[in-house]
Amino acid sequence: MHAAAAEIARVGYAALRVEDVAARAGVNKTTVYRRWPTKAELVRATLRSVAEDGDPPPDTGSVRRDLLELVRRFIAVASTPEGHGLYRMVQAELHVPEVDALVRTLRDERLAPWREVLARGVARGELPPGTDLDLLGEMIRAPVTNRLFRLRAPVDDGFLEAIVDVVVLGAKGGGALRRAQLPAAPAAAKPRLPDQR
Repeated sequence: MHAAAAEIARVGYAALRVEDVAARAGVNKTTVYRRWPTKAELVRATLRSVAEDGDPPPDTGSVRRDLLELVRRFIAVASTPEGHGLYRMVQAELHVPEVDALVRTLRDERLAPWREVLARGVARGELPPGTDLDLLGEMIRAPVTNRLFRLRAPVDDGFLEAIVDVVVLGAKGGGALRRAQLPAAPAAAKPRLPDQR
């Protein structure tokens, strides 16, 4: 997988050749094709291997601590050369239907630990019922991703704690309820024109 990740980071999806991955890994291309019959399957497996840390979602008894641990794991993976390279490839080639399909397929897998941690927070009463779990996960990951890959700025614990605290405190106040569960806004009174009685 390291050979595939390095090659994907070097040339991207469109220019990726299984022959080059095999050469980098020091194996015959038939060895690669036997395990991953298509380029898309090889890239999917590579993205999975780079993104997985193998550990179950944290369960410290606190949604805040669990989220901080998850985001630290995300940074540890994203900060590797493979993580950077794969992120650049995905951003540069999302217009390629195969890459878009791969990203969509893997998105739910990547969100599962975040959903689990946040669902436990709801079950423990730390977050209100009806909280949009995916929205909260995105609200934490997006600024971290922006800082890591676009700004190329350091991500320290103070930054992480601030993001998690803003998101969790906002959610506790009902700011992340699914729109369908929000109370309906009162109907606005229709303005009367001066000549209406």
